[in-house]
Amino acid sequence: MRGGRHTYFAYGSNLCVTQMARRCPDAANPRPAMLVEHDWLINQRGVATVEPFPGTEVHGVVWLISDADLANLDSAEGVPVRYRRGRVIVHTDDGPSDAWVYIDHRVEPGAPRPGYLERIVAAAVHHGLPRGWVDFLRRWDPKHWPIGHRTPSSAAPQTFSELLTQPDVSEDSRLRSRFGFLAIHGGGLEQMTDVIAERAAKAADASVYLVRHPEHYPHHLPSARFRVEESVRLAEFLDHVDVAVSLHGYGRIGRSTQLLAGGRNRELATHIAQHVVLPGYHVVTDLGAIPPELRGLHPDNPVNRARGGGTQLELSPRVRGISPRSRGPGDDGLSPVTSALVRGLAAAAHAWV
Repeated sequence: MRGGRHTYFAYGSNLCVTQMARRCPDAANPRPAMLVEHDWLINQRGVATVEPFPGTEVHGVVWLISDADLANLDSAEGVPVRYRRGRVIVHTDDGPSDAWVYIDHRVEPGAPRPGYLERIVAAAVHHGLPRGWVDFLRRWDPKHWPIGHRTPSSAAPQTFSELLTQPDVSEDSRLRSRFGFLAIHGGGLEQMTDVIAERAAKAADASVYLVRHPEHYPHHLPSARFRVEESVRLAEFLDHVDVAVSLHGYGRIGRSTQLLAGGRNRELATHIAQHVVLPGYHVVTDLGAIPPELRGLHPDNPVNRARGGGTQLELSPRVRGISPRSRGPGDDGLSPVTSALVRGLAAAAHAWV
């Protein structure tokens, strides 16, 4: 090997042996390695990068490269405009080690460039990286992403009673304790909100009311139009519970780690924030920091119709486990952060007096 020797941690396309042979002729001895407390993503440029994030790890390989190889990588990675080069601690079977790494500071998720993800996945398999990691990488293929709103083929229902006549729209409820969970846009509309509400309610022995929409349902009836007078089940639920937490889904650039706690019961919003503690995530309780359309303050919103009012909790795709950034499901079928959310909500329900 010519010149000095350097360890370099690759997590993207430089996992590829053929690409590294072209860019770095002296590169040798690739060994599986892990960068802890970091998250992996495809950014808005369509390339991989990493960023600090508690409780997660990035898998890749450590290459041994020469001075000339390092200079070639600086040029190929566009240092300092596209990527910057820095030092990190990575973990291999031989223990922790210093390594160079290239990081792009742009961290808004995006679709991978054509052929780019396929090259990374194939290389990860070649190096024997963990199967769960390979599955996570594959989630970044846009064909696996949730489909956005489709052009409606029929007129949108204007009332709750009209919605309930739609094919495959259904209600479900269980009356247990006086603490309630709602998910009125569940099923195929705001995905996973009904699952989270149902599991939290079961774990806390709390009451629950759900409206499930069919897959890819194109219409969104505003919460204020879910009139109590148009559903016996909703009326029974709201008459039974003292307070409620209504789970909704939202998506905003730059807010993927924020859970937005709106609704008129601000004491309950603070209580939820105290119990839903997710590393790397934040429950926003300041109404001024929540977009007006997501505050859930309308008096006809079902969450505000319980005797003691309630809190509307807006959940990003990432915390619901349906973002490509979400880690794969565990034994319970949920992404780890979604499982932690369910536990936090159940704990909040148990602790509410």
